Amino acid sequence: MAPSTATTCRARADGRRSHLLLSVRTLIAITTAVAFFALPVHCQSEKRLSSIQQQQQQQQHQYYDSEELTSGGGGEVIKSKIRPDSYSQDPAQQYEKHLQHGKQSDTVGSASTVYGEQYSDGGALMQQDQPMLDEEAQESISSGSINNHRIPQYTRGGSPVPADVVEGKNVGNRAVGNNYHHGGNPSSATGGYAVDSAYGPHYSSQDLVQDQNYQLEFKYHDYDKMTKFLRTTSSRFPNLTALYSIGKSVQGRDLWVMVVSSSPYEHMIGKPDVKYVANMHGNEAVGRELMLHLIQYLVNSYSVDPYIRWLLDNTRIHVLPSMNPDGFEVAREGQCDGGQGRYNARGFDLNRNFPDYFKQNNKRGQPETDAVKEWTSKIQFVLSGGLHGGALVASYPFDNTPNSMFQSYTSTPSLTPDDDVFKHLALTYSRNHPTMNQGVACKAGTPTFNNGITNGAAWYPLTGGMQDFNYVWYGCMEVTLELSCCKYPSTSELPKLWEENRLSLVKFLAEAHRGVHGFVMDEHGNPIEKASLKIKGRDVGFQTTKYGEFWRILLPGVYKLEIYGDGYIPKEMDFMVVEQHPTLLNVTLHTSKRQDNTPYRQPVPHFYHHHHPQGIALAPKQPTQDAGIFSSITSGFNNFVSNMFG
Repeated sequence: MAPSTATTCRARADGRRSHLLLSVRTLIAITTAVAFFALPVHCQSEKRLSSIQQQQQQQQHQYYDSEELTSGGGGEVIKSKIRPDSYSQDPAQQYEKHLQHGKQSDTVGSASTVYGEQYSDGGALMQQDQPMLDEEAQESISSGSINNHRIPQYTRGGSPVPADVVEGKNVGNRAVGNNYHHGGNPSSATGGYAVDSAYGPHYSSQDLVQDQNYQLEFKYHDYDKMTKFLRTTSSRFPNLTALYSIGKSVQGRDLWVMVVSSSPYEHMIGKPDVKYVANMHGNEAVGRELMLHLIQYLVNSYSVDPYIRWLLDNTRIHVLPSMNPDGFEVAREGQCDGGQGRYNARGFDLNRNFPDYFKQNNKRGQPETDAVKEWTSKIQFVLSGGLHGGALVASYPFDNTPNSMFQSYTSTPSLTPDDDVFKHLALTYSRNHPTMNQGVACKAGTPTFNNGITNGAAWYPLTGGMQDFNYVWYGCMEVTLELSCCKYPSTSELPKLWEENRLSLVKFLAEAHRGVHGFVMDEHGNPIEKASLKIKGRDVGFQTTKYGEFWRILLPGVYKLEIYGDGYIPKEMDFMVVEQHPTLLNVTLHTSKRQDNTPYRQPVPHFYHHHHPQGIALAPKQPTQDAGIFSSITSGFNNFVSNMFG
């Protein structure tokens, strides 16, 4: 019997419901299985993300050179930090080239990958956590004891400062042997300096025992007392200081230099060397004493002041407290003017005794200036300050001018190709000084200086000055710092003078961490020594060290670097400088050979920059000489002006 229509419809509906139920159950089972198997994958993904974030936090405030350059071309990462006074600023827009590990090419390091930020492979920016303020810095700030130039003491993830840093045991990054050696005789192969490592008969170990508080009085220190202080400091802070002599004065006194750095005995690859030279004129005594107090301040502040720690971890500071110790011994306290003690023991003005670019300097070289010239040739100084007295101004190159006749009457500036940088350096000092920036004349009849700075030749031209020599011969940017209206003021003035100049002295040195720095290598990753470089449009050159390093202080902007190496194809590279930190620029030069397979020597275009055997005067740019009575009148008038103003 055939089923009815109603029965057939019910059967079909029941079949559809059963099929739908089976589909739902199957879908649930599949979903459950997918979720079950996806859970471990999600957990692994979270673990990888957590690991990446942890690595980024550990890498905060460090940068990694994409080619991992070392003196041998690879193997150890070079690290550095942003300038502390720029922590709060936002990175500017800039560019960079990403290189695969081990690939030889040119690299540009920028703010994006350098200080506290990392890029993923896809280029998306992943912001780091902000550093935390430690308890010590909080206490300093709340108590009001923190110095004006200090910055909050940052630590990674709030972890305490490592004990080796607090104790001064941090020897910096990637240190290599320097041009001087600890104890014994210097190496003849390197022509280095021997580090002072023992007390003489007047400086026994008992002196250190009696000087437990390590105090430095505000008084003038003669040669013996200055030597004792420097040796005491070197013995008390062996991990932060090294004492060496670059030569002797006419009367046989050592020209002591103290290095203050977390790597005092070894050069830190990629970190700049800077210097202060004081007491060049023996009767200008303020700078001599301020250098002793600066040394004491740096070593005492290293473990408690994060700005000083950053400075010493990333810079090697060389301090020559007295370039003219013989002159100081005959100068007299309270003499604000005059020339007693100004000259060395042979009667030579040391700041008229260097080779000069504009005019032939025929003055016989003196032991003190010869020692400084040799010292400057051995160490690639990036920045320098020459400390004087008799005025209150920061004076920048050029000191001399091509004009010949009656040059002291002229007031025309003689500007360098780096005039913007020199003005900035001078302003850095004057604006951190409470009164220098006001430009007030020291006394009636003396000039005033806008913002407390001046071009040297616009003030009064001179031949044979040290700051022009540093800049033209070795690319070291030096500024002359006139620190007091009185050349040899009373002892009672020293505490005030120290407080006025302390911040400026520190901030000025930090300017070495501005501009561009990097390495010049060949195609095999080997450093190229003495490659010649210059910034296009700025015809004062500079050279690489034996590790291929170079530095140049520049203000923010876009520049082109010209690189020349003997036997290599010349190269030009564009790069950008930002405010927050120096730009890392690594250069690879390729060997150029003739058809006969001999190296091709590319002629290097003319720069101001000169290198020459020490003690040999160079032909000046304009070798015309003043003659007869005009030369005598001009020379005598220039000496008179020099004695009046410093």
